[in-house]
Amino acid sequence: LPSDTDLNAKYVPSPADISAGAVTLSLTSTGNCTPIQDNLILTITTAPVIDAGTDISVCENNATVNLNGSVIISSGGIWSGGSGTYIPNNSLLATTYVPTPAEIAADVLTLTVQSTGNGICNAVTDVVQITFTDQPIVNAGTDMTTCSNNATATLGGVVTGASGGTWSGSLGTFSPNINALNADYIPTAGEIATGNVTLTLTSIGNGNCNAVSDNVSIFYTA
Repeated sequence: LPSDTDLNAKYVPSPADISAGAVTLSLTSTGNCTPIQDNLILTITTAPVIDAGTDISVCENNATVNLNGSVIISSGGIWSGGSGTYIPNNSLLATTYVPTPAEIAADVLTLTVQSTGNGICNAVTDVVQITFTDQPIVNAGTDMTTCSNNATATLGGVVTGASGGTWSGSLGTFSPNINALNADYIPTAGEIATGNVTLTLTSIGNGNCNAVSDNVSIFYTA
């Protein structure tokens, strides 16, 4: 460019030249004299290749992201594209990203990794998409009051976004078991004498989410 008669032309190699890794260019004199020719070998090096890794899905209450980029030809890479925090920094291909609450609320975040130390090559980039899924929702039910001489209470727990829940926080008995969301709770004599007990319902089978808990209190009247 602009033409093959321009002594300071730019040469744009063809895909075949690039694939071959080299091309020989010849410069030939023009005019009244016998033409004279000189050759120039143009070596085409391999461009850097960078991979940001596969797309990632994390839970909104366990949203720290482990990034695992890789690169060949260049010496490294640098991450960009988020408002959160890179730990220990964004100059490591394998690093940790802590998103902001706003990014989590947006449900989807795209991060970019760019090659560094590229020599005579241009930098290359790749992206990874992070999706934030909903955390489990746990509702242990409303507080209730029972009579001390009829103290068995039927619980009404609800869990969504997880496979189930388990009850804890007391010394009494859950019937049929602690994993029944609508279990009957039979308190101990000590709990009845105290006048109240607080039970905790915690989600189980949370996938990549952290467990979520909720409490319900039972009060015993005379």
